[in-house]
Amino acid sequence: MKSRSRARISQCMIVKNEEHNIEKALSWGKGIVSEQIVVDTGSTDRTVEIAERMGAKVYYFEWIDDFAAAKNYAISKAKYEWIALLDADEYFSEEDAKKVLYYVRKLQDKKYDAIISSWIHLNDAGEVTAVGTQSRVFRNRPGVGYIGRIHEYIMSTDGSEFNFVDATNELSIYHTGYGKIGHEKKVSSGRNIKIIQKELKENPDSYRMLGYLGDEYYSANDLEKAEEAFRKSISLMPDTVEVADPIRTAMTFTKLLEILYAKIDTPEDIFMEIYEKGVRRLPQEADLDYYAGKYFVRHNNWKEAEKHLKLSLEKLEKYGTAFKSMFVSGDIRQAYEMLAGCCFNNNNLAECINYCVVLLKNDRYLMNTLYLMLTAFAIDECSKRQGASTADMVASFLGQNLYNFTTLKDRLFVLKAAMRAGYSSMVQVMRGMFSPEELLVVDQALAGEGGGNEA
Repeated sequence: MKSRSRARISQCMIVKNEEHNIEKALSWGKGIVSEQIVVDTGSTDRTVEIAERMGAKVYYFEWIDDFAAAKNYAISKAKYEWIALLDADEYFSEEDAKKVLYYVRKLQDKKYDAIISSWIHLNDAGEVTAVGTQSRVFRNRPGVGYIGRIHEYIMSTDGSEFNFVDATNELSIYHTGYGKIGHEKKVSSGRNIKIIQKELKENPDSYRMLGYLGDEYYSANDLEKAEEAFRKSISLMPDTVEVADPIRTAMTFTKLLEILYAKIDTPEDIFMEIYEKGVRRLPQEADLDYYAGKYFVRHNNWKEAEKHLKLSLEKLEKYGTAFKSMFVSGDIRQAYEMLAGCCFNNNNLAECINYCVVLLKNDRYLMNTLYLMLTAFAIDECSKRQGASTADMVASFLGQNLYNFTTLKDRLFVLKAAMRAGYSSMVQVMRGMFSPEELLVVDQALAGEGGGNEA
């Protein structure tokens, strides 16, 4: 058996017309992997030229509408103990790439065959849109390979034991393929639908393939066909919590819920029927409650919205993101913003303030969030309840935990939020923090902005 100090990595990928991605896809592995293998399936652009210039070994594979076959061919060319098989639109950060080498050497003499990483989807602006889970680093040994013409997955192909180690908190793969440009390219080719339909012809009752078919229609914005495919997929699922493919099952339910949420006239009973079917099969899936929360926010049912959003965050914290909860984990800020708003509308002011604090600790210049929090404090002050915070106490809290009142920027930001919230006592406290000379400039600036109602 190879010692951990000798464990090395072969980086592999299959490509077609990836001249805009191939350089970055190969760059993360430089100095980390021991060889780079690129299998081209029919490029007509500069993909091969760039890969060869960067020192990769380039092989050719005739495309036969089978992703697993192409990836298994790439694996067959690898000579080192571990394989990192990322797509051309995926990469590890420089820091995480170093961790990958550390991990494989640590695991070399142990029973694990594959490493589970977080899978972070980025839009064209580089913003996180979702966080999923993938296994792209695995041991190079006989009996391990990909299965499935499309949406293929790595596993034991000879019946031997295949063990994963969870590194979702330490390793992240960044994926740019769901950005507008990359995704439109995939959708317009029609390649995936063709392969999925071939699979469905052989196995028409495959709820997995029907789910993937729904994904393709969803991406093409054909929501009617997407809904039809998702509903058919759900009708064919085993009615049990023992779900063989939790990621695929969750995607089918959450995307159908998103379609129903987007239709303003979807009745509550229709929406909740799908939600309840999903929860019965996936009780740990936080995305189901996230979309339920969004649905009730849209329909101004603040009580139900608060309940479901809290459930979503509780499940996320309790069960994590391994093979689950990719949408709420990628949109956590919006979840907290909606929850803060729900608590406010339910007159649950203390919790509203707490959620606002969570948001502001992450980004203290969220004007709408600070406005909501100061509005809650102002209402609480007006209630005259015993123990209500005074404006002096609120300012002290903000200065100790969120803002640096020695800077003009932070004082002005809080002053503007207090004015917008109509929190007159807080306005006076904040104005007291400015010198007379500063106030002249501040008042002129606020007058020019119409009283400071905008951030």
